[in-house]
Amino acid sequence: MQLPSRHAPLRAHSTPEPDIPPPPEGDPLTPPPEKPPHTDPVPVEEPTPPPPPVRMG
Repeated sequence: MQLPSRHAPLRAHSTPEPDIPPPPEGDPLTPPPEKPPHTDPVPVEEPTPPPPPVRMG
Protein backbone atom coordinates (compact mmCIF):
# COMPACT_ATOMS: atom_id res chain seq x y z
CA MET A 1 0.00 0.00 0.00
CA GLN A 2 2.98 2.30 0.55
CA LEU A 3 4.08 1.97 -3.09
CA PRO A 4 0.95 3.63 -4.56
CA SER A 5 1.22 6.42 -1.98
CA ARG A 6 4.71 7.32 -3.23
CA HIS A 7 3.57 7.36 -6.85
CA ALA A 8 0.91 10.00 -6.11
CA PRO A 9 3.39 12.73 -5.01
CA LEU A 10 5.61 12.01 -8.01
CA ARG A 11 2.74 12.67 -10.41
CA ALA A 12 2.10 16.09 -8.86
CA HIS A 13 5.73 17.03 -9.45
CA SER A 14 5.43 16.13 -13.14
CA THR A 15 2.86 18.91 -13.70
CA PRO A 16 4.97 21.85 -12.45
CA GLU A 17 7.99 20.65 -14.44
CA PRO A 18 6.43 21.28 -17.91
CA ASP A 19 5.41 24.73 -16.70
CA ILE A 20 9.08 25.71 -16.28
CA PRO A 21 10.23 24.92 -19.87
CA PRO A 22 7.84 27.50 -21.46
CA PRO A 23 9.43 30.48 -19.62
CA PRO A 24 13.00 29.70 -20.82
CA GLU A 25 11.76 29.83 -24.43
CA GLY A 26 10.96 33.54 -23.95
CA ASP A 27 14.46 34.31 -22.66
CA PRO A 28 16.21 33.65 -26.01
CA LEU A 29 13.71 35.99 -27.69
CA THR A 30 14.79 38.94 -25.49
CA PRO A 31 18.46 38.99 -26.62
CA PRO A 32 17.66 39.60 -30.34
CA PRO A 33 15.76 42.88 -29.66
CA GLU A 34 18.70 44.14 -27.59
CA LYS A 35 21.17 43.58 -30.49
CA PRO A 36 19.63 46.22 -32.84
CA PRO A 37 20.25 49.09 -30.37
CA HIS A 38 23.88 47.98 -30.11
CA THR A 39 24.40 48.70 -33.84
CA ASP A 40 23.63 52.39 -33.33
CA PRO A 41 26.68 53.02 -31.09
CA VAL A 42 28.93 51.17 -33.56
CA PRO A 43 28.75 53.89 -36.30
CA VAL A 44 29.47 56.57 -33.70
CA GLU A 45 32.75 54.86 -32.83
CA GLU A 46 33.87 54.96 -36.50
CA PRO A 47 35.00 58.61 -36.24
CA THR A 48 37.20 57.69 -33.24
CA PRO A 49 39.75 55.70 -35.35
CA PRO A 50 41.46 58.93 -36.58
CA PRO A 51 42.95 59.67 -33.11
CA PRO A 52 44.98 56.39 -33.03
CA PRO A 53 46.99 57.25 -36.21
CA VAL A 54 47.95 60.61 -34.68
CA ARG A 55 49.67 58.73 -31.83
CA MET A 56 52.01 57.09 -34.36
CA GLY A 57 53.22 60.52 -35.55
